[in-house]
Amino acid sequence: MKKRTLLLIVISVVVVVAVVAVISVWSFMQQIERIRIGSIALIKLSGTISYSGAGLGIISGGAITPSDVKYYIDRTLSDPSIRAVVFMINSPGGSAAASEDIYQLIKRLAESKVVVIYGAEVLASGGYYISLPAHRIVVSPHTLVGSIGSVTTLVDVSELLSKLGINVTVIKSGEYKDISSPYRHPTEKELEILRDLNNKVAQIFKERVKEHRSIKDAEAFEAKIYLGIDAVEAGLVDEVGTLDRAIEVARELAGLPPYAPVVEIKKPAGLLQILFGGSELEIKSLDLEIKIGSCSIDDLGEFVGKPLYLWIPGIR
Repeated sequence: MKKRTLLLIVISVVVVVAVVAVISVWSFMQQIERIRIGSIALIKLSGTISYSGAGLGIISGGAITPSDVKYYIDRTLSDPSIRAVVFMINSPGGSAAASEDIYQLIKRLAESKVVVIYGAEVLASGGYYISLPAHRIVVSPHTLVGSIGSVTTLVDVSELLSKLGINVTVIKSGEYKDISSPYRHPTEKELEILRDLNNKVAQIFKERVKEHRSIKDAEAFEAKIYLGIDAVEAGLVDEVGTLDRAIEVARELAGLPPYAPVVEIKKPAGLLQILFGGSELEIKSLDLEIKIGSCSIDDLGEFVGKPLYLWIPGIR
């Protein structure tokens, strides 16, 4: 009886080992086949560009951060089967510094893999800036494209505080230590300094565009915004199409067969998503709705007082 039991155990172990071995070999063969055929990575980026995951102040509930983009790009670089990457971008821009970081990340990626951008609803300012290193840019005919330049917004609540009987005293070590302060009117000298900063940041943007694109409309450098169909004629983008067309272009540039698979790269679900469901953007939007009722000057810290690669309708 004991010998029979032992024999059954041995047979079971052998069967399990054999099954595991077959699965491992099959998985390995599939990976080899994937590498042989090649694949396309799809990365979706939506929201304002910021170092903060909550976006820029009250403008947007979603955000595109350098750390998130680095995660996506590192994933694609570590996968030898991925030969092309399609970024689906919907962004009005945001932080100039964060835009520069993402630009450099995508530029590095474009040195080793084919990169194609698909501009969805908005591909403006910083959203356009981060798209520049791509081998091709495809947009919807309705996409808002352009807004090349920078904007600095100042908020002055001094009169409101005065009416409320609130006085703010600032002790500073130098004349310009509280430049852009919302608690007082800016001086002419301060406005001159801020204009100079804004123009220099805008010039960096313009030089980047000239490095990557042949612009045919001089007004593009005056922060003009275009529809996708007009952006092609202006030289800002390469063609009008759909996301499928952008994927098709990526296949062509990478020399991949029509049946090469498309793999969407996503971040692992966070705890809130696991507990409550919904997308990361929905969770952030919910958080924004909770906070917006008690929005303070500090909440606008990423939005005011410094040059941004950001397009907001009504700001010129």
